[in-house]
Amino acid sequence: MGNSASSTKEATQLIKERTFIRSLGDRYPLGDSELRKWVWCHQRLVEHSSPPNFPSDGSLLLSLAVWSVIYGDYNPYVKGRPESSSFYDNVSNARKLTEAMKIVEQHILPHELGARLIRQALSVSDTESTLRDKSHTNTPFNFPNPSMPREEVITWQNNNYSIRSSTNEVNNYAREDFLEVISVSCGRRGSRAALKKMFMLCCIEGGGKVANASDVIYMAYCLTVAASYLKNVATNLNNQSTVQELDWRCFVPQKNEKDMKAMVDSLINSAKRQRKDGRGGFTCNFDYSYSSSTASKSSGADDTVSLDEFLEWAETAVPMISSALPTFLHVLLSYFSPINALENRDEQQHRFPPGVTPIWIPSLTVETKDSTSIPASSTLVDPSTSLFDLFALSCTSLSLASGRWHRLFSSEANGLSCNRLMHSLLGYGGPTLILIRSKGDGGTFGAYTFTPWNQESGTFYGNSDCFLFRLGPDPFSVYRPKGSGSGISNSIDDNRPKAASNNENSETRNFQYFNPEARSKGYDGLSHGIGFGGTPELPRLFIDEVLDGCCAKAEDLTYDNGPLVSGNSTSNGNFEVEAIEAWGVGSPQLIEEALLARDGQREDAAKRIRRAMKGAKGQFLEDFQSGLAGSKLFQHRNEISGRDGGCDLDEAEGDGRASN
Repeated sequence: MGNSASSTKEATQLIKERTFIRSLGDRYPLGDSELRKWVWCHQRLVEHSSPPNFPSDGSLLLSLAVWSVIYGDYNPYVKGRPESSSFYDNVSNARKLTEAMKIVEQHILPHELGARLIRQALSVSDTESTLRDKSHTNTPFNFPNPSMPREEVITWQNNNYSIRSSTNEVNNYAREDFLEVISVSCGRRGSRAALKKMFMLCCIEGGGKVANASDVIYMAYCLTVAASYLKNVATNLNNQSTVQELDWRCFVPQKNEKDMKAMVDSLINSAKRQRKDGRGGFTCNFDYSYSSSTASKSSGADDTVSLDEFLEWAETAVPMISSALPTFLHVLLSYFSPINALENRDEQQHRFPPGVTPIWIPSLTVETKDSTSIPASSTLVDPSTSLFDLFALSCTSLSLASGRWHRLFSSEANGLSCNRLMHSLLGYGGPTLILIRSKGDGGTFGAYTFTPWNQESGTFYGNSDCFLFRLGPDPFSVYRPKGSGSGISNSIDDNRPKAASNNENSETRNFQYFNPEARSKGYDGLSHGIGFGGTPELPRLFIDEVLDGCCAKAEDLTYDNGPLVSGNSTSNGNFEVEAIEAWGVGSPQLIEEALLARDGQREDAAKRIRRAMKGAKGQFLEDFQSGLAGSKLFQHRNEISGRDGGCDLDEAEGDGRASN
């Protein structure tokens, strides 16, 4: 009788919970399991701040992350719930997360950014935890005994994972605010809402209408680096090495104004243009503001921007920057749960909710002779000195933000040769990035394309999933195809490039060009090399096959206008190549498939050559055996014999033999 009554009471409570959770689902873009988890985590944070045997002096951001990991994949609505051993896996992961977050808060995130995140991005105040002393009857959260029978474990779970106190509250405005900002900050309300939240975190006091351009960019940079570091720790959860043994120092961002200058100048220049056109101005309106600890200039300073100015620049030049905050929070709150403990941790990028695209600091790899991938170096975007250039380029495209760049060519390793560059690209079946450094000013610029380099042609091909860019030292610039919009292409999601336009011969659709001299034996009268934009006779960005006629013009009919070579405002834009690199970019799976496609095309070419050689040898042997080989070989002598001005080969050979 007692067990029956208890089961009935539990079933009634579960029905009440589900009704409550579904009522929340009508207001927030979160699934039922997510809503229950966040309601429980908020309740734990208010009542207990931190779990037992965990540091009580840690930040609320760390406490929230730890509660999230301890909750794990618990779901009372599914039969066969995990036993206590699974709970202790959660606790073990939470301890590793605690170690990692101490490094993040001390060495990676700007000072007090963690506190700002918990107050503003997650709407949990420092004083909210004191509510447990005033209005809550606390249920002690004690860890279960590993030797508990399964029935006792389930009883413990029902008591400690209950959200009964939340369902009994008619209105809890703190919880409602928390769920709303979780939706926004984790990217579930769209990229623009996440951009607004990031901007608010850097607002200067005085109305919350402006922020320093350097502060906004640096915060996004640090969040991306922190997310990449935490992902690296999560990848090694099952290893015996401790968090301290992992090389976290390579993830420490340096606020080097020289490294950031090009991107900061890009935002400031964009804001000035908007003001000149009457599209900018300090017109944003926030519900609250926060004084940035790094702000050093007043709102009237030249390096301040408004929300509208920041949004337009971000959405047109660096659309992936909107993913910095959602990526960091998703990794922090989800990656350390056992449900995400995949054998191949690279697959974790697919664990992001629909509509949320992550951004990572890419890892650089190169293929060895035995077809294995090892870490690679770069002379143009050297991660050993600064990660900022990698971050800046990752903000421009989904492929570049997907976590891996695979080196296909490097002038330092492979020699300064356009022929070798073209050979490394031909047949590669994925998106590619070409980086160029010019002599003299040391400017770095280049091009990105999603379309594979799968054909040699005297005409342009490709689609609008491409752009030109200038990385520095002049203001960072991205030149996308005219009229293509600033949105991020979805073509990488299905790993299939879009079909080229039927109007690809028009100068407005001249996306990419790959025309080696060997294709036409030099008789087509066109430029020979790699090009983007412009015309086949003179592309906008052109890498000459012999590297003596390279140019980077400031305008054409395909891409937005603007200089590529730093300090170069001339119309021809000629430059000398100092260094050049080509990278295959995208998810690890996409890169592996692209490399296989290149290997397949090379093997097909080798087979055609072998068949041709075999055919030529076979024909020669057949002619020789039939007695025709000799007559064919010396037939030309008979044809020219007796002609005026002809050469008497027989006499010459005879004289030579006689003289010997």
